[in-house]
Amino acid sequence: MNRLDRLTSILIQLQSKRISTAGEIAKRFEVSTRTIYRDIH
Repeated sequence: MNRLDRLTSILIQLQSKRISTAGEIAKRFEVSTRTIYRDIH
């Protein structure tokens, strides 16, 4: 999955769920927590 697709999916997930941690998102997209923080920074 490329970065743009992952960012779009992260935004959708954050909008649909009350609380999501970076760890939960990282597990879902099979990337590291660091990658999630870099993507949303």
